[in-house]
Amino acid sequence: DVERSRGLGDVYKRQVLDAAANSSTTVIADTDISSDIVVDNVDADWCQVSVNGKEITVTATSANTDSSYRTATVSVTSGYRQATFTVLQKYDGQEFLQYDWTRWTATGNGVEASDGGGYPSLFKEERTNFWHSPYSYSVPLPYILEIDMKEELECAMFHIGRRHYAPNGNNYGTVKTMNIYASTDNENYEKVADFTFALPWTAPDGTVVKSYTSPLIPAYEELVLSSPVKARYFRLEITETNTSNNACQVAYFKVFERI
Repeated sequence: DVERSRGLGDVYKRQVLDAAANSSTTVIADTDISSDIVVDNVDADWCQVSVNGKEITVTATSANTDSSYRTATVSVTSGYRQATFTVLQKYDGQEFLQYDWTRWTATGNGVEASDGGGYPSLFKEERTNFWHSPYSYSVPLPYILEIDMKEELECAMFHIGRRHYAPNGNNYGTVKTMNIYASTDNENYEKVADFTFALPWTAPDGTVVKSYTSPLIPAYEELVLSSPVKARYFRLEITETNTSNNACQVAYFKVFERI
């Protein structure tokens, strides 16, 4: 994996290493400064950095056997210019990485903010926080959730979280059908994914689940795109529910890149 920098003074794009020991990635510094490139700092002990001319190579000294990725920050200088870049080593079998959602915002055509936490709950890991459809029947289906990621990203997978009720361990499969639309300008939208979770539903162990609340219902719906889509905005359209009064919840909306 080789990436050419625009100049040593820039921050390089994140580099990615495979999980195996001795996997490596190389950055080529696009600079006309004659001074040697010097490694100032590497803040992790699982990798080493070598420099050959303008080639900066990071090599994993050990395999990543954990269940999560790990990162290192590398700082280099050449003369008066400095650059810093991040290296990520995947865990075995990892294909996707969740985008940072801390700046994301959401709105929609209805919410019961007093139940679950409202729109901000869509960007929290805790599934006991959630968006809840309005109690009032004044908002008919479809329910619309509008997501702004604040920047254009290349998106390859989504996780749609389901509400969790901690006292009995139940997950809420209240959303029956959802369509997902993507846009770069918040005006022109294209449908990129959808799912249907219909009841009764057969769990992997063969149990037939008839209720929309059960610990056997998956914690989230996973949607993998056949090819990544570039977008800043997403529209989640809930067209059917598994409840008699059309009440439903969404715990979170995660977006992943392919790495």
